[in-house]
Amino acid sequence: MELLVIHWPGAKEAPFGEALFSHIDHRHNKEGLSVGQMVDLLRDFAPQALLISGWMDKDYLKVARQMRKEGLPVIAGCDTQWTGSLRQKAGQIIAPWYLHPAIDVLWVSGERQQQLARRLGYRGQKCWTGYYACDWERFRTPAPRSFEKAAKAFFYVGRYIPRKGIEVLAEAYRSYRSQSNAPWELWTAGAGPEAARLNEIAGGKNLGFLQPDELPALLREVGAFILPSRVEPWGVVLQEAAAAGLPLLCSDASGAAVHLLTDGFNGFSFENGNAAQLAQRMLAIASLPAQQWEAMSRGSFELSKQYTPEIWARTLVEGIAIFKQ
Repeated sequence: MELLVIHWPGAKEAPFGEALFSHIDHRHNKEGLSVGQMVDLLRDFAPQALLISGWMDKDYLKVARQMRKEGLPVIAGCDTQWTGSLRQKAGQIIAPWYLHPAIDVLWVSGERQQQLARRLGYRGQKCWTGYYACDWERFRTPAPRSFEKAAKAFFYVGRYIPRKGIEVLAEAYRSYRSQSNAPWELWTAGAGPEAARLNEIAGGKNLGFLQPDELPALLREVGAFILPSRVEPWGVVLQEAAAAGLPLLCSDASGAAVHLLTDGFNGFSFENGNAAQLAQRMLAIASLPAQQWEAMSRGSFELSKQYTPEIWARTLVEGIAIFKQ
């Protein structure tokens, strides 16, 4: 399949290498492109379908509305959770005039997002699931994990920004460390303005920003994964950690945790922003007997199989085929 991608500029706290995008046939930075120019690019390319990343970008929505008028199926990704806010309730009212003329299908990441899609008028064949999938073959553990061989360390991967709960993680780890006779280390990987909080922690190891190829081996080395986010519509990194066979600690803000974390089976959830509860969960993980830790590792691995690039591709191809019938 040939790809044309129009994208936003990269974020400073996520400096991915250009080589990651070398497989894209036609790539254009949105900066400097008008709506008309984007429409012209699409007309010249003549795609079978248009996939847009949600509806937060008004220019993309205008492009989608025009291309849908010309008969092109339009699919929009959606990782927004249903919260029942006034904004979302207003969206229910205006969706028939604002979204339906531009978007044929909402491709949601999970159950919380499906609740929103239904309220916006997308259900049945107009609502696909499984929008996010990690590179599962790259991250999966090749063999069952051994507790004895695992580095006694918790691991966080993500941007160092407030919405990711970095201050919660730092406070929780200090509390955990003060209560443990043989504390695990805290490894972190990422970049952003909250890095100083992590650099100051005794027992911490800030690895900085890692390119995707560097991550699988580290995930297979450590003893548990932590996602302390205050705001996390989904969290693909949770699936990457699960595929690597890690017990998970995750705040209840994460949409991915609904599908990838079952308390006591492959880790523990904790209340969003509750550092004391996270510290207790860290103590619980670090004190697991080897047999129970290994059972949690296997549980994570099994749950990670729900989303793969192959399932994603099949959903897209079969979904587009419906439009041709």
